[in-house]
Formats: sequence, structure tokens, C-alpha cells
Amino acid sequence: MTCRRCQGCMARDHFLDLQESGGEWWLEGWRCINCGHVFDPVLERNRRLHEAALTSANVQPVLDAQPVLEEASEHSSDLAA
Repeated sequence: MTCRRCQGCMARDHFLDLQESGGEWWLEGWRCINCGHVFDPVLERNRRLHEAALTSANVQPVLDAQPVLEEASEHSSDLAA
């Protein structure tokens, strides 16, 4: 199996659910030896559902969120008082 991110080698790995999400405690999945990407059937299904929801809503995911900066003139009057 190859990684979908870096095309590296995937190895079987075991994961422990420490948050007790109501499912199995021990999960089996795949982890990329190169980049650490985890392939788990539940995670993959949720990723696909999220991508499908964005596509059907015609919404582009925000990759680089920039903080909104307020104008300096608004704060200068507060400092002068």
C-alpha cells in the first residue's frame, strides 16, 4: 500500500482510543513510514464525507486563514482618551 500524500510505504499500525469515543479501544490502521499520514477506514470515510459536503455546497476549503486586522485609526482614539 502506498501513501496518498507522499506515495511512501505504508505499514500496519495499532492505535489506542484514549478519548473513549464509544467504539473499539484498539483500532488497526495504516501509517506512512515517510510522512506519518494515518489511513484508518473511519477517518477516510469522514474525510470523504467532508469533501463531498464542500463540493455539493460549492464551498472552497480555507487553507491559509489570515487573521482580520482592525484599522489602526480605531484604536488610536481609544489610546488618546
